[in-house]
Amino acid sequence: MLSLLLRPNIGVVGAKLLWPNKMVQHGGVLLGVNNLAGHIGNNNMGNDLGYQWLLQVTHQVSAVTAACLLTRKSDYLTYNGLDEKLFPVAFNDVDYCLKLSQNNLSSVWTPFACMIHAESISRGKDDTAEKSARAQMEMTNLRMLWIERLMNDRYYHPSLSLNSADAPFSALAIPPRNRIARL
Repeated sequence: MLSLLLRPNIGVVGAKLLWPNKMVQHGGVLLGVNNLAGHIGNNNMGNDLGYQWLLQVTHQVSAVTAACLLTRKSDYLTYNGLDEKLFPVAFNDVDYCLKLSQNNLSSVWTPFACMIHAESISRGKDDTAEKSARAQMEMTNLRMLWIERLMNDRYYHPSLSLNSADAPFSALAIPPRNRIARL
């Protein structure tokens, strides 16, 4: 991860995370799922290739999870790091990656740093009124700040589905989303 972060124009590097049952928990973050963001690869085992080998090769993504990421301290301070006011629990990592992207710094995901991660086990589910209200606030904040980017992930083809019932890369979007020139 460090060797990737040392490259110019890379602002953050994320790792491959597996559930304790060895299924992929995080293979990068896809923008637009439920008009928000979601993890790639959740329907795959850790050694599966994934769509076009994406779970086995280092590549750029729109965001990575803060459960395990590397970033430069200078970038973290310059771009105000993880925003604990607007995103006290969720989506602070997506917001940070998008702020970096706005400043021409890429997010990179690598399968060559791989670890077990039991997502949210320490904080529990959003199953109380207070937790649910906080989660709704975070979702609203992400949409308000980044709706244009959320609906146009530059690393995901507009003819592929963003429906959360479909695994990313497994179904067509009907109709396809607007096609825009990618950077």
